[in-house]
Amino acid sequence: MNDKKKSLLFQTTKQINTGAIVSGIGFVLYLALAAMGWELAADIVVIAFAAAAVWTFLSAVAGRNRDKEAVSYSLLWGTGALALLLGGCALLTIKLRLGL
Repeated sequence: MNDKKKSLLFQTTKQINTGAIVSGIGFVLYLALAAMGWELAADIVVIAFAAAAVWTFLSAVAGRNRDKEAVSYSLLWGTGALALLLGGCALLTIKLRLGL
């Protein structure tokens, strides 16, 4: 993953790993805020970190397509799981807030 093309996605494995860590912290923060009853703060956090998690997952998929040895399946599946969890919570939060 050494070819640094101009792209909006993360390019290096270190960037993807950092994005996965940030997404995980966002999920834990969302759970903590929801458990404390701070609904508005939890809703804002989950929507923001869901976007970051999906971004990281798309970067991992693109990185895996470029260099199969640089991006492991563990990183790919981990970012996918975080994107699914945070994305699902964010979609349900938006649905609840819009009254649908």
